[in-house]
Amino acid sequence: MRTNPAERNGFTLLEVMAAFVIAALATVVFLQAGFAGAAQNRVAGTYQEATARAQSRLASFGVLTQLQAENLAGDDGGGYSWRVAVTPLRNLASLTLYQITLTEIYGKRSVTLITDRLATTR
Repeated sequence: MRTNPAERNGFTLLEVMAAFVIAALATVVFLQAGFAGAAQNRVAGTYQEATARAQSRLASFGVLTQLQAENLAGDDGGGYSWRVAVTPLRNLASLTLYQITLTEIYGKRSVTLITDRLATTR
C-alpha cells in the first residue's frame, strides 16, 4: 500500500539511522579534538615549567657562584633534572668571557638555554 508523499509524517528508519551515524561521527571528531587540545596543553605546561626552572638556575650562575670552567648536573625534583656546562670563550686582561649552556630535562624532552657571561679573573 503506497501513500501519497504529502500525507507522510515523520522520518523513515533509514533516515533516522543515517542521522544517528552522522551525529556519532561528529561527536567522535569533537571528542578527539578536545582530548588532543588537553594533551597539547599539558605538554605546553611542562615546557613552560622547564623553561622557568632553567631561567631561574641560569640566573644564579655568576651571581651566587664564581664562574669557572666546569660541568655540573643535578635533580630539580618533580621529574626535572638539569645539566650545565660553563666554558671559557675569551680572556681579556682581567676579564673572562664564559659561555653557559644549561639544559633542563623532563621526561624525553629538554629545554636548552645558552648565554654568555663576563666575569673577573681571579
